[in-house]
Amino acid sequence: MQILIVDDDKTLCEFLAEVLRRKGHDADWTTHGLEGYKMSLRKHYDLFVFDVRMSPLLGTEFAEALKQRSPGTNIILISAFADEMLRSTARSLTVPLLSKPFSTDNFLDLVEKTDRQ
Repeated sequence: MQILIVDDDKTLCEFLAEVLRRKGHDADWTTHGLEGYKMSLRKHYDLFVFDVRMSPLLGTEFAEALKQRSPGTNIILISAFADEMLRSTARSLTVPLLSKPFSTDNFLDLVEKTDRQ
């Protein structure tokens, strides 16, 4: 599976990419939302993993743009600030929201669940 990770935390990007590669996935990453959007235009990805709070493009804005372009796009949102408003936004976008901190197992379970859809 081709996966793009976009999070402003470089260490987290590198860690998640390595975890995914060990499971046989091809993972690219960037710490910049607009660069992530450009990457999504240049290459097909089966799954996107977005941090919600990043600059200059919020993960929810990125998810919304991708869903408008291709409604069946698989996306996982991650956030350290997963309040009810954000959960509601994720539901309206029909994407799962994973609250930081999360375990590697929880992350991989969600990736695999998304892959089966």
